Amino acid sequence: MSKQTTVILIIVISTIVLAAGIFLLFFTAPPIQNENPQSQFSPFGNYTGSSSTTAPTSDTANTNADNQVITGYINNPSSPLIKISANPIAGAQVFDRKVSTTTTSIVRYIERATGHVTEYDKKANILTTTSNTTIPSIYQATWTGNTVLAQFLNQNKNAVRTFVATLPTKATSTTQLTGRYLADDIYTFAVSPKGDRVFTIPKGETAVGSILSMDGTKRTSILNFPFNEWNTQWPNETTITLTSKPSFSSLGYMYSLTTAGFMKKIIGNIAGLTTLTNPTLTYTIYSSSNDGGLSTAIYDLTKNTSLAFAQSPTLAEKCVWSKLFKTIAYCAIPTTIPIGNYPDAWYQGNVSFVDNIYKVDMNLQSVNLLYRLPTDQSIDAINLFLDTKEENLYFTNKYNYHLWGLSIKGL
Repeated sequence: MSKQTTVILIIVISTIVLAAGIFLLFFTAPPIQNENPQSQFSPFGNYTGSSSTTAPTSDTANTNADNQVITGYINNPSSPLIKISANPIAGAQVFDRKVSTTTTSIVRYIERATGHVTEYDKKANILTTTSNTTIPSIYQATWTGNTVLAQFLNQNKNAVRTFVATLPTKATSTTQLTGRYLADDIYTFAVSPKGDRVFTIPKGETAVGSILSMDGTKRTSILNFPFNEWNTQWPNETTITLTSKPSFSSLGYMYSLTTAGFMKKIIGNIAGLTTLTNPTLTYTIYSSSNDGGLSTAIYDLTKNTSLAFAQSPTLAEKCVWSKLFKTIAYCAIPTTIPIGNYPDAWYQGNVSFVDNIYKVDMNLQSVNLLYRLPTDQSIDAINLFLDTKEENLYFTNKYNYHLWGLSIKGL
């Protein structure tokens, strides 16, 4: 074999290996771990457990990714921190419920393993089952009012299913989630701030983005782009954001996309880019890969300038913007960040963080510690959200997907 032929052969093999690597990284989904194994998908299974119980006061000891023992957390009435769920969740929301002249804050979540819906009354400290419809192995769910979009793999694990279900206003432990399926293989979606529409991009070589009503009808196509690896957010009724799926080895870009279909680049050429834009479209928190670590900054969309998180890097998806104050955000920031390729190492579960809760104020240009989370619980906080008065912050622990709440009023 000649030297020239050998070189050509090496190039061909390298190209095939690289293509295979890209396919595995971006186009394959990780297996869903079913904590409540069932051999058949049962959309209308029955739950025989209690319909009303107090929030969990403790749980059994476990170990984290580093084989450190995690002791059971005991809820203390005098502590602002409370553990709400005893089982992994797929998605949660908070809303106000008015009964007679009293308004109560209710946290609603759907279990990851079973699809059963539970509500937590903070004032009464009571958990109530409000649906026993069984949808095994949900890997993510988004609530909007009484409607939930739940995603899971089909029985053959070769397609992503999206089920849009509605919970009646007066629900009980035997209430069934009723709804319909959207098209298969929706790889990313974002719900409008009002909760009446959803933006979807399905699997395909190109990105074909459409806005649908929540029941899947009234489709309007607003995007046709040659690249189809996006994370989406819908921070403002008129604007959706598209951020290329991040990797330390790839330069990322963020675009704004109006509901009329106009696309504009906001920031780009940033390795490992992840973003989170506030509802007024004035600031974007963004994180990036930085020499085996992380960098975090806030981009001012009106001034086209950036302000770095000094000595306090985190990932953008570990933050939430205030809806009452456009300059304020709350972030879960790791106490330490091991050397690694971010965000890949964190997404793949090779690295877990131990967080504290910080308040970010653009008016003061500050990032200040708000609350120290218990280190013996190894809390790696994701999916942060606030109640309507922004007196309570809720989050999921990425380590075991349990739901927690933190009273931030007065902190």
